[in-house]
Amino acid sequence: MTDKELSQRAKEYFAQIRKTDRLIQRLTDTVNTLRSGLTSQSYELKPDKVQTSGPKDTLGETIAKIMSLEDDINTRIDELVTMKKEAFSMISKVPDLDQQNVLVGRYIQLKKWEDLAAEFEYTTQWLFEIHGKALLAFAKENADFLKEPSKV
Repeated sequence: MTDKELSQRAKEYFAQIRKTDRLIQRLTDTVNTLRSGLTSQSYELKPDKVQTSGPKDTLGETIAKIMSLEDDINTRIDELVTMKKEAFSMISKVPDLDQQNVLVGRYIQLKKWEDLAAEFEYTTQWLFEIHGKALLAFAKENADFLKEPSKV
């Protein structure tokens, strides 16, 4: 496997953390939207109106959806914590501390490149160079793990 392929495998591995984090955010946004819909709805009781299809409990259905989504969010948060712990453990095998810091900042803390560059007081170009070396070192130190197709 070439160095480029090894680096790509490492990126794919780390991408799962970012994707899971984004999904959790989207689900949380959905719950917030449903909740705001609950507080903005007005319910009017009209006892003289007859419904042939039976009463529709939209409030109950919305609350049930919110509870189901919250359960899903909690499960995914647990998965994300496990993924980050595993990734951190694998990153700690990289011998260079600058490379470790870049990988942790980018893939565990999910920071933007500009924020990392400012934090480390590096140019973005230099940060990219460290990042490239870090991905390669990560892939080499964790080659057995990254070869497993179920983990990538």
